[in-house]
Amino acid sequence: MSRNIIPTYSLLALFLMSVCFVLVANANVPCADVMSNLSPCQGFLMNGDKSPSVACCSGAQIIDKQFQDSEKPDRESICLCLKNAVKKLHIDLMKAAMLPVLCNLTMDPIIDCSNF
Repeated sequence: MSRNIIPTYSLLALFLMSVCFVLVANANVPCADVMSNLSPCQGFLMNGDKSPSVACCSGAQIIDKQFQDSEKPDRESICLCLKNAVKKLHIDLMKAAMLPVLCNLTMDPIIDCSNF
């Protein structure tokens, strides 16, 4: 990995955490944690990677499990965090829609955050 890429990834991770620091009242899942778990997916979701990495799928599975095991405020928090990331970042929506199948997730990628 070249030296120029490392600062770029660090800045992108910092940007992801600062842009997506959205919390719903009474929620216990900070958006920064969600984005940290999904940061290995940036190569697939935002760049030219043809498939998600093992680290990407592992992070996505952590979020998926948190989502499934959580109460309404935490599910809303996770959902809003992901929706805000899609709005603010250059995420390929076609690839995002493929992530549940490729990483064996149960969470629907296209959900209405108010339906919990």
